[in-house]
Amino acid sequence: MTRTSRASFPRAIIRDRSESKSGLDKSIRKNGGGQHNWGSIKDEAGFEATWREDEQDELEEAAAEQQGDNSVKVPKKPVLEERANSFTEEERESARKFRKNALKGQDIDLSAIARTSSAVSTSPPNRSSPVTITGSAETSSITSE
Repeated sequence: MTRTSRASFPRAIIRDRSESKSGLDKSIRKNGGGQHNWGSIKDEAGFEATWREDEQDELEEAAAEQQGDNSVKVPKKPVLEERANSFTEEERESARKFRKNALKGQDIDLSAIARTSSAVSTSPPNRSSPVTITGSAETSSITSE
């Protein structure tokens, strides 16, 4: 069946495609706001007044900056302090034991597990490294080209 033969069916002839299914007039879109949300002419005067006020405010701010101090004011950043690890070896050991057995019980307390996470951290800033670094490496075989 071709498109033209479908269009000649009685049901297709009865339906008028030029009329809206909702009954509203298609020529007036978005209550006069125009196509593609461009807005209406009625709102244009308000937009223009708002634009003029904003422009005036920006000009006043620029004039105040020129008359005022020309130096750039940079806000002070807070000084970052390194935190000392506040856990003792006993507390670390008890945290390790707690975390080792935390999932074996019936009632699992995730907040308690989270509180002990900093105690069992593998890279604390204040603890000494278990690896000793020596400066007596053999470098005589290294040559530069």
